[in-house]
Amino acid sequence: MSLFEELKRRNVFRVVAAYVVMSWLLLQVADVALDAFDVPDWTSRFLILALAIGLVPVAVFAWIFEMTPEGIKKESELDRDHSATHSTGRKLNYLTIAMVVSGVIFVLYQSRNEPVPATPEPAVAQVVSAEKTAPEAGTEGAAVARSIAVLPFVNMSADPENEYFADGLSEELLNQLAQLPDLQVAGRTSSFSFKGKNEDLRKIGATLGVANVLEGSVRRQGEQVRVTAQLIRVEDGFHLWSNTYDRKMDDVFAIQDDISSNVANALKIVLDESARQRMQNAGVRNVDAFVEYQKGAELFSHAHGGEDMMALLREGVVHFDRAIELVPEFGAAYWSKSDYYAHVILDSETTAGPRAAALADLQYVLDQAYRFSADSPRRAFIDVDRVLFSDDWTPLHDRIRKALATEGCPTPTWIELATGIGYAEDSKKMWERHQQCEPLDQIGTLKVAQTYAMQGDFKTALALLDESEVQFGSSAWTAASKQWFLIAMGRPEEALELAPLAEIDTSFFGMSARTLPLAAMGDAEGAMAALANWKDLHGPNLRSEIEIHAALGQRQQANQLAAEMDALPGGSMQLLLTTMYCGCGAPFDLEATPNFRERIKESGTEWPLETIIHYPLKDW
Repeated sequence: MSLFEELKRRNVFRVVAAYVVMSWLLLQVADVALDAFDVPDWTSRFLILALAIGLVPVAVFAWIFEMTPEGIKKESELDRDHSATHSTGRKLNYLTIAMVVSGVIFVLYQSRNEPVPATPEPAVAQVVSAEKTAPEAGTEGAAVARSIAVLPFVNMSADPENEYFADGLSEELLNQLAQLPDLQVAGRTSSFSFKGKNEDLRKIGATLGVANVLEGSVRRQGEQVRVTAQLIRVEDGFHLWSNTYDRKMDDVFAIQDDISSNVANALKIVLDESARQRMQNAGVRNVDAFVEYQKGAELFSHAHGGEDMMALLREGVVHFDRAIELVPEFGAAYWSKSDYYAHVILDSETTAGPRAAALADLQYVLDQAYRFSADSPRRAFIDVDRVLFSDDWTPLHDRIRKALATEGCPTPTWIELATGIGYAEDSKKMWERHQQCEPLDQIGTLKVAQTYAMQGDFKTALALLDESEVQFGSSAWTAASKQWFLIAMGRPEEALELAPLAEIDTSFFGMSARTLPLAAMGDAEGAMAALANWKDLHGPNLRSEIEIHAALGQRQQANQLAAEMDALPGGSMQLLLTTMYCGCGAPFDLEATPNFRERIKESGTEWPLETIIHYPLKDW
């Protein structure tokens, strides 16, 4: 008798088959069960290895022993009865079939709880409509399956300074996942707004428009770190994946890479080598550097909209500089710093000398940010800023078109100027993508509303701001924007009623809050009195004064102030900003601003810009 026939006669094949099926079923159950317990990440691998090794003794056992109606007997002691052998074989067949059926039932049950694989979505799967600019509560089902928010990991350490380490790890994970074009990732501003809040996951998912949430905790003690991460489907709270890592600090980036890869796998996103490389390149790979970056980012977040904006921005730059000292190629730190220098240039109180120094610093950090950024879309937006703050606008429109054509979550800064120079519709689409990525960033709604206004649809623009105030509350920004729309609609009296709220902002909007509605009503005397009163209380504001004198039809005064701005470093960019926000066509004559005139000529921008608001006292 051949070996094959002997193995078959002794039921070795049947026993091995039954063992393999049983092992497979056990692994399926374990894959789900282990997620519910705080077990080391090697447990699953150990179980697979143990079951594989166990196959050998099982086969040997089947060779030596035989199951009979009287129990287990050695093969050598068996007086083999033909019918008994067949009876044993049938029992093994039934056992194997039963386990296969159980396995199939288990897999079918599990498949009902898995996300439905979707056709690969672009980085932003859908653009919200004009009627609905952000997800509303109760719309959990609207989120695409391959979408995620990375919530800030909870700091479990005794040292509160480790809060920045936990935030840094969270942002690094967010940046890595954002490199996957098939995954929609909620932006940092919106995700981090839930920090320290014990919100229901369904509400978070509905608010951010995502189907999944990655959350976790970090405990750091000396050079040891424990990171716990879990990927949860918000619809039913099902854990798609979880793990706990106990490592040394040197391994924190390996942890980060492993979490990102497992999240992608759990969401059925195929990772090739280029995708993995993009994810790794998105990180800074230096713990102290990203801790310093988080400190700077926190200060910058508090600065915008705060009373001590410039002081907080200066303090934030200190931390960005420390991060750059540790990682000289830290592109995001350079890019964040640029905001401070831009505000120095735009500040009316900045004299020519400091303004020139700030412009040189700004140009340097933008060049470095562009050079070291691993994010191609971000590089496109940085490139627009580089042109706007330069003395050569020849490539301006080309850079704008390239930035507006990028996909995914945009990182817009001064490209807002594109809205006023012929790109209102394309800018609307870009800002709507920003809304989808950052539903809790009010600036997105304001900018979308502005693009509608630039196209003459003031009714929709006003409705969007009304919706924004319901969600975020009123602010000087929304009040000033509403004033602009109401004046354009021929309702300056209503605009004047919003002046007390708009003039809370003393940096940009306050000087215009009363003067422009009065100018739109033809009340030159009242507008001039309001202007004088504001300057007595808060000082001059060159940009606003040009706009006000233009609205009052005072051409000579507007030209004189525009010439003054034109002579300042960075003046051309400010004059373009002034012209767009005036909405009154040409607030001054190009002959009064030779530098700005040259920039307009270089870029091929049509002059004057389109007139959106017709002030009765302005006759040019």
